[in-house]
Amino acid sequence: MKTIEEKQQEIVSEFSLFDDWMEKYEYIIDLGKDLPLIDENLKTEDRLIEGCQSRVWLNSEIVDGKMKYTADSDAIITKGIIGLLIRVMNS
Repeated sequence: MKTIEEKQQEIVSEFSLFDDWMEKYEYIIDLGKDLPLIDENLKTEDRLIEGCQSRVWLNSEIVDGKMKYTADSDAIITKGIIGLLIRVMNS
């Protein structure tokens, strides 16, 4: 299993492949499109992240002894950023 630092470095390496910011934004958008959908029943007020400009729901649960996060957002860029976070934090 990769460490958080290894996952982070992998992401940094991926972003270094892009020459300009628009390509990086497009990559983030693609990550958001690939984010597995959170169950609609989990989009509740207690899972809504406060203080965000967009609506972001974050769920966590323990599966087979490991923490697993799922999330969704109504903004595509934010959804991509969440995808990065989940990629790093999921065990």
